Amino acid sequence: MIAALYSVAQPYTLLSLLTGLGLANLWRRPGARRRLLAAAIPFGFLMLGSLPVSGYFALRSLEQHPLARPTDPAGVGAVVVLAGNIDPADGERKRPELGHTTVYRCVHAAELYRRIGPLPVLSCGGPVGGPAGPTCSQVMNEFLEKVGLNPADLLTEDSSTTTYQNAVGARKVLDRRGVRRVVLVTEASHMLRARLSFEKAGLEVVPSPCRYRATGAHLSPTSFLPSVSGAQASLDALHEWGGIAWYWVRGRI
Repeated sequence: MIAALYSVAQPYTLLSLLTGLGLANLWRRPGARRRLLAAAIPFGFLMLGSLPVSGYFALRSLEQHPLARPTDPAGVGAVVVLAGNIDPADGERKRPELGHTTVYRCVHAAELYRRIGPLPVLSCGGPVGGPAGPTCSQVMNEFLEKVGLNPADLLTEDSSTTTYQNAVGARKVLDRRGVRRVVLVTEASHMLRARLSFEKAGLEVVPSPCRYRATGAHLSPTSFLPSVSGAQASLDALHEWGGIAWYWVRGRI
């Protein structure tokens, strides 16, 4: 009971419910419905997308896609790990730091490195915080070295800023080593677009996703209350499916 009250009291949830009640009250007035449609329809879609249950199934459509599921990494010639978010240097942060999504990916890559034997680990990610600063891949490799990977096994692709560019840049680096079959590390929700991009670039991909977010439908009354987390999950899924559609139109997958 306390948990449910706490959920309702969250600013986004509470304001959404109050706005919905206000629109419902206005809807009852004669002649008001036609004028309210312009606000009620977008609000309805916003609330639907903000439900945790909607975000769950939106992410699950990506994470459980057959092409995004992990497969046996036997016979791979390298681990490729893609940059996620990076916090750039500023007045307080003297150097760029790995954001939480990139930490998940780097930790997973390090675990693979130890499990399947020492092999090249290619970090993909270009400039962050301006051309003068270190690249994402350099910051990632600094982290990987700190957690015990051999510096001699760490490679960088440091010019890309998109998933498509990750794939093209990685192919160029790996061609110089004669590597075509790679294990690809990124978040589970991003794996489908990443895999399709890397295969389009001519690499044989073994998916190894991390940071699953749609793991088990634990439904409760709060699953049907609009929330920031529900909205973020739906937005992330929309971003990925929109990106897949855009890449398909552009011939990148």
